[in-house]
This record gives sequence, C-alpha cells and structure tokens, in this order.
Amino acid sequence: MDPSSTSPRPRGITTTAATVAALGGIALALTAAFVAPSVLDADATGTGRTAGPTDDPVVGPAPSGAVDPDPTTRGADVRAALDALPGVASAVVTPSSSGLSAELELAAPLPGPGAAQRTADDARDLLEGQGRWQLLVTGTSAGTSAGTAALEVYATSDDGPGLLGTDPVAHAVRLVGHDGVRSVVLTAERADVEVATAPDLLPVAGLVRDDGRGLTSIVVTGYGAGSFDGDGTSVPDDAVLRLVADVAARATVTQVAHEARRSGVPSGPLLTVVSTADPATLARWLAATGYDGPPLAYQVQGIADDGASATRSGTLPGASGAAAGAPAGACAAADLSVTAGGFDAALGRRFLTLTARNDTAGACVLSGPPGVRFVASDGAETDILLEPDTATGPDGGGPVELSPGGTATATLTWRGGSTAGDPPRVTSLLVAPHGSGADGGDVVVPLAGTEGATEGLDLLDGGSAQIGAWTTTPG
Repeated sequence: MDPSSTSPRPRGITTTAATVAALGGIALALTAAFVAPSVLDADATGTGRTAGPTDDPVVGPAPSGAVDPDPTTRGADVRAALDALPGVASAVVTPSSSGLSAELELAAPLPGPGAAQRTADDARDLLEGQGRWQLLVTGTSAGTSAGTAALEVYATSDDGPGLLGTDPVAHAVRLVGHDGVRSVVLTAERADVEVATAPDLLPVAGLVRDDGRGLTSIVVTGYGAGSFDGDGTSVPDDAVLRLVADVAARATVTQVAHEARRSGVPSGPLLTVVSTADPATLARWLAATGYDGPPLAYQVQGIADDGASATRSGTLPGASGAAAGAPAGACAAADLSVTAGGFDAALGRRFLTLTARNDTAGACVLSGPPGVRFVASDGAETDILLEPDTATGPDGGGPVELSPGGTATATLTWRGGSTAGDPPRVTSLLVAPHGSGADGGDVVVPLAGTEGATEGLDLLDGGSAQIGAWTTTPG
C-alpha cells in the first residue's frame, strides 16, 4: 500500500457531523522508510503500518549478478544479521527472486534518536546488494501523558529521498517523545504528524521547524482540527496554527481545517470551519480576532437562526492589510441602492457588475470588496465560497468616497456550473457593503430584471466566486 494513500485528510468538512478529536489514549505509530543508500523513510501512524515487507516490493528484474540464486538462504542470513543489531527485538525477512523485504521491531523502550538512526542505517547496509528491497522498522515507545507511541519506519530501494532529508528516524523518535504527539508519518512524499489536542499544534510544529523540516499535515487525533496539504518543506505559520486552535476551542465549532494549498483556482490557503450555530456570528468573531499571519480566506458553514444551512466567507488580511470591517465614514447598507448589471461570459467564466449608489445627502465611504451571499430560486442560501479577486487584492485601490448620488462598482466573477437536471439557480444577492465580517446589514439585490441573468446565475451549491474591490465608476 502506498503510504500517501492513508495520509490525513479533512473529514466531513461539508457537514456538521464531524467532531473535534477525542482525547482518549491511542497507540502512536511512527514509520520511516529507506529509499536510497543513505536515506531512511519514516512513517508513523496511529492505525498500524501503511506498508511493509508483506507487500510485494519487487517490480521488474533484479540487477544482473546482484542476487544470490537461493532467496531463502539470503533471507535467513539477513534475518540473523538484523536480529543481532543493537536494540532489535525481532526481525522478519521475506525473500523473493529479485530482492528482500525486511521488518525490524525495535526493543522497548525505544532507543534514543541517534541509536535508532544508527540501527536503521545498519539495517539498510545489510540489505544493500540484495537486489531491490524494502525495510520496515517498528517499535513502541515508553508511555507519555498522551499515551504510548508506536513507530514504523518504511523504506524501499526504488524511491528518491524526497521529503526525508537526513536522519529521518532520529527526527521521528524525537517527535514521538513529546507528550503531545500521537503519531508521525515520514516518507519520501509525506510528513504528517498527529497530536493529542489543538493546543499541541503550535509547540509540536515548533519542534519540526527546529529540526529544519516541514509538514504536509499536522492534525488533532480524529482530524477535528488541523492543517492539511502542506508542501512538506515548511511548517504552517504560528499565527495560522494559533487561529486553528482558538477556533477549535469555540463551543459551537465541530471542525476546523486549514488547507495550505488547494488544487483548484484560487490555489491559496483556506480555513474551513463547521459550526452548529449561525455562521454570521463566527464570521464576525474571525474578523475581530486580530489575526496577524499571512492573508487567509475563510468559509464558515453552519445553521442559521431559521434552521437552514448557511455559509459565510471572507478573507482575513492578516499582517498584509488593515483589519476587516467598515472604514471611518462608512456607507451603511441603508444608505445605498445596489443593482446588478453588465452580465458577460467568456471562456467558461461569468462576470457580473455590482453598482452601489449613495442615496443620502452626505458623503460616505466604501472600502475593499463587498461581501456577497447567494439566494437560490428555492429560497435557500447557496453554499458558495467567495474570495477577493486576486487582480485587485483584499483592499483594492483603497477607500472610495461617494458624494451624494455618487456610485462605485465591484465585479463578481465565477466559472459557470452545469445546469443539467435544472438545479436551483441564484436569483438574488445579499450584498454587505464592507464584507461578510463587518456589521451594517445587507442590501437585497434581485436579479429578475438583470439582462443575461433573468433565469438566475449558474452559481451552484459548493461552487466558488471571486469579488473585486469597490472602485470609482468611470466617468
């Protein structure tokens, strides 16, 4: 089995059924794998090994003259040598015509990081020259306040070093010695750590950073909270992990997942929160946290006061911009008329212009992108992830002052969804002049009279859209 196939993923992120990780004792497994003559691949999981000698590791013919014609004899010799290594409790070797697979169990308590790495290196040396090979090192650490820690170290002769770097077994042993760590997975492609509680995220990530390593994920047991889809060469920003832990501590939150990278467009980081309460309340709380990390889009899924599913989305500018909210002299929703027009389509994308007019006798200010919520023809709010248009950035060109009767525009863009089966289309918009996280109310914008959108927008449940910042209307 490919170790990457069992890597942590956000579970049930589109429902409120997910629960924040339980804190009961769980066996911790650490896996490290040899992938080259000087590299050991570490993989630690709490659910048992992900791959090992019983999985056929040999593909294709062995190098000519490199393998003893009697694999049974070779296997017995290597097993005896592995059994004799310092700190080894037992060894199992599975021979084949093209190489060997070996499983090595370390004695309890686990050796220190340096000793464990030397034993792994010695085992690797014994397998070299045996054709293609795999090595699995297992063991169980002494108990900590978080529970016992079991380790697995997996490797093959075919892989490159990837994310393993040098001395990965020593690194893994150091991590499982920390009270908050439940499991560690290190392979050529994965660098996953599981911790006991959300407050453990920040200190454990610091240990990884101190070792000069990165993470593909760091999650709480049960995956109720964590950071996913990292590049494995860096560690999530402290401010991000602090925010994840703070959100997870909220009484109504059942799941919080930070995606460091996304495969779609936009590809930037995203914080998804599942709540049992009205998401508007949590969105306002997020906007007021004083988050000071890198810009972070967020989406909060929850239940509105009327019992219907609802979503709020926005962006925390962090250290790159001003805190979310209305500027001084801000236009209130009641001060504005907002209309939709200028619908256009090109290359699968859709464009809709929102125009806000100041209906008062005094000047007022708009700043940044508006918040937009989407209501479908069936009356339900459509679950759409709304993010700032990267062409204008989270704050656009700065505040826009509207004189009495003055106007400003913002452009909404999205990729059209399939309308096969006649799904409910978006027929009205709820526009918050200063973003979803700001107070001030919404302006209802019906689309029935909008040319090109009289039947509604093909913005379907689960889709995404981008909104530009308010700009002065040309002319």
